[in-house]
Amino acid sequence: MIRTSLTLLLLLTVNLIFSQEKNCDCISELDDMSKLIENSKSYKTQIKKRGKESDLETWKEDIKREIENDDLSDFFCVGYLQKFISFVNDRHNQVYVVPDKISLNVPTYPKAIDTTLKSKDKVSGIYYAGSDKILIQKENDSIWFGITLKSDSQEWTEGKIRMKIKKTTKELFEIFEYFQNGLLLYQKNIEILDGRIHSTFWNKENKYFFNKNHQDNFTYRSINPEFDYVGIKTLSRTNTLIEEANEFYGNTLNKLTKENLIIDLRNNGGGAENQAKPLIKSLKKNKAIKRIYVLINFKTASAAELTTLALKKDKRTILVGENSSGMLAYGYGNRSFSTNTNCSKYKVVLSTKKDKNEYSQYEYIGIPPDIKLNNSADWIDKVIQIQ
Repeated sequence: MIRTSLTLLLLLTVNLIFSQEKNCDCISELDDMSKLIENSKSYKTQIKKRGKESDLETWKEDIKREIENDDLSDFFCVGYLQKFISFVNDRHNQVYVVPDKISLNVPTYPKAIDTTLKSKDKVSGIYYAGSDKILIQKENDSIWFGITLKSDSQEWTEGKIRMKIKKTTKELFEIFEYFQNGLLLYQKNIEILDGRIHSTFWNKENKYFFNKNHQDNFTYRSINPEFDYVGIKTLSRTNTLIEEANEFYGNTLNKLTKENLIIDLRNNGGGAENQAKPLIKSLKKNKAIKRIYVLINFKTASAAELTTLALKKDKRTILVGENSSGMLAYGYGNRSFSTNTNCSKYKVVLSTKKDKNEYSQYEYIGIPPDIKLNNSADWIDKVIQIQ
């Protein structure tokens, strides 16, 4: 009797585990994410407070249908979850995973790779991002795949899919992009212009004038008799960086005596706006400077965007470059809401703080520059030529 009971218990346990595994798919993850998003500050202000729960539910059903119709949905699942939470206008809400074994967690293009570039549309072609090279190949009237041709990473062998592109309007696209470390990122309302997939590094010319790899956290140099340059790599507020920032400003601010100042915030992912306050405070008193040029790009984010807007309050400031990241209307307060999804244990990080209402207009869109620059020449040279 005891043996029979143990056998039945074992069978029930196996069936329960099997049932859980069977139901642990992308749809289940979506249902889980729809509950988790309710913990974000932006959900409470944009959805719950405004009575838009049914609109979000409708959006979820749309995403479900997309998942069901996508043969590669298992690979792009975390991207679909990102697409779902993008309904709430808050880029600080994030869900992501960096896989241990990239080659097993990214799809392989199942058809022949045609590098003859027969498609003449503006999207198709060969694109570069540093050492990586992909072919954007048209699948149908609305979908393209970015297929690996070359990479210095052994994980990214030829044929691995690096990107999925879908046309959403006449001029805009959504993209699912795999980074070289295997992280998948969904982005909406993307432009593909002049041989570049915007808000990414991918471009046909293999040029990166929009990019800036700051060697040091803080940089000062005199460019010429008319221009000073200050580069700020990060606004992180660790004790070490606070000391470094204070030392830098103490040694630098009195050197800013030329008519033109370039402040380079490209690739600055943020931290705390307070770190830049000594600079902003000093500039208000500095009458020698006639024009302040602030360089921004698609990786200028969060506190770096708040710093950009603070600098913009000065009438001498001119924003130059391209739209910033669009990640500034919400934040994490003292700490974020962090958890994992039930099935795949994707990492979930949600906002807990809302900033000023005036910042909402920039969320996802980014801060637009006063002078837009393309990818044809060095941006600092371009600023100097503005004179």
